[in-house]
Amino acid sequence: MLFRFTYNLILNLSYPIVLLLGVFSPKLSLFTSGRKEVFAQLKSTQANKGEWVWFHVASLGEFEQARPLMEEYKKSFPNHKLLLTFFSPSGYEVQKDYELADCICYLPWDTKKNVNRFLNFCNITCAIFIKYEFWPNYFFSLSKRNITTYSVSSIFRPQQLFFKSYGKAYRKLLFGVKHFFVQNDESKALLNSIGIDQVTVSGDTRMDRVFDLTLQKTSLDIIEDFLQGQPCFVAGSTWPEDYLLMNHFLKKPTGIKIIIAPHEVSHQSIEQLEKSVGLAYTKWSSFDKNKDADKNILIVDHIGTLTKIYRYAKIAYIGGGMKKNGLHNTLEPAAFGIPVIIGKYFSKYEEAVTLVKKGGIFSVQSGSEFRKISDTLLNDKKLLRKAGLINSQYIASGKGASRRIINTITTKLLLN
Repeated sequence: MLFRFTYNLILNLSYPIVLLLGVFSPKLSLFTSGRKEVFAQLKSTQANKGEWVWFHVASLGEFEQARPLMEEYKKSFPNHKLLLTFFSPSGYEVQKDYELADCICYLPWDTKKNVNRFLNFCNITCAIFIKYEFWPNYFFSLSKRNITTYSVSSIFRPQQLFFKSYGKAYRKLLFGVKHFFVQNDESKALLNSIGIDQVTVSGDTRMDRVFDLTLQKTSLDIIEDFLQGQPCFVAGSTWPEDYLLMNHFLKKPTGIKIIIAPHEVSHQSIEQLEKSVGLAYTKWSSFDKNKDADKNILIVDHIGTLTKIYRYAKIAYIGGGMKKNGLHNTLEPAAFGIPVIIGKYFSKYEEAVTLVKKGGIFSVQSGSEFRKISDTLLNDKKLLRKAGLINSQYIASGKGASRRIINTITTKLLLN
């Protein structure tokens, strides 16, 4: 009781602060303004009629884990409708027009009032939460209403509150989950240790998504006009910290073309990247084949094509790893069978930990280390091929998880 009282008090007091901060932050403004439209969106899509399955994701990375599940679910239940909710604007704003979902909206703030209004209106058959999404009021209310709930591609660690001696009240929400599909054996063991046995180690459903990407033979005219058949290095989802690592690639010719796709493409972000570049460069938005094909660097100043660009890469660098909890998607480039370089913080990312151990991903802590490993990979064809093969085999070995998970879920639903 104390936990829920304290949690709800914090929720109710914090949202007005978020609203105030939204005046100064465009992202927080989207976070709050988008939530004002949720119930109108639910009403306009008639989420109270028919049978709906609810998928909830935090942001874009979790959406990529949910996407193959939604595709497989739709094959099994073509008449069911899909409700997709996002917590973060960085996911919702990019995928708000995703064609497979029948309704896409923000997750209403986890207050009792919002949760009851949401669940009272929506005719939900089951709820599927991706990875780290555990919202107490939603979970307790779903359990109380006997709405079957699943946790997919989840990861658990001993440091989480669930497994602390003082986390007993928070831990209770896990017992309302019908089944956990976790990414590794450690997660299964941790859940088993607190008396939860409905657990399957199923891996990461993104494997299916990234493997499918390799089968799509999409060509990009701008990339091909820029490269003119030359090999390239692709830096994806980058931040300012990453440019410090790649400094020699940005300032001195290396004999390889460079494509940089920043995680944020705001005017400020692109301008900051331009200041870090010392070589002749061009931008996607202003590329002119006749004027820019001979330049060293192409800056991708828009969202949506990075996954298609990786197929052109000889080596990839994935940004975010110079900040704790910030590493972006390493599976997308790995699927194309190329070596991947990342920063120093990666211990919370199962795929990165595994592939660093196997030798397909290389972690660096400084600009000198980055230069050393990138030069080695560019000059050692045998190592280049070996690392790329490790990555592609890892992806191939993990595909099929989404179908297996949906088979289990649909079997349980049919038996209910």
